[in-house]
Amino acid sequence: MVAGAVLARPAAGQEHRMTGMDMSMDDCIDMCIASNRMCLETANYAAKRGGALASPVMLAMLADCAELCQTTANSMLRGSPLHQVLCRACAEVCARCADECSRHGADQQMVRCAETCRTCAEGCRTMGAMDH
Repeated sequence: MVAGAVLARPAAGQEHRMTGMDMSMDDCIDMCIASNRMCLETANYAAKRGGALASPVMLAMLADCAELCQTTANSMLRGSPLHQVLCRACAEVCARCADECSRHGADQQMVRCAETCRTCAEGCRTMGAMDH
């Protein structure tokens, strides 16, 4: 996604609302985009801080999570029939990223990243389990 690009919102009443569920596809898209951004920002932050935050494992985890979140959001925006598969994978990667970030609980940026990834994991778990 191009920096600064704005996602078009469906017209009122045309959002991807799932019958019988509280979460819409648009909600999940927003969670994925928020997690993508947070992971990219946190990777930049961690690289600048150095030390354990900038370990190859941490930076790779953040990059992988960011990329999968963006890919998952894009699949839902396109209406891909594979979005549920990607949502399930995204839920797994976000949960792992949240766990890794939580190991640095004294750092507020890492705590925020863990919270954002956990929220995305929950949303993607729900979206990945929905019958369409």
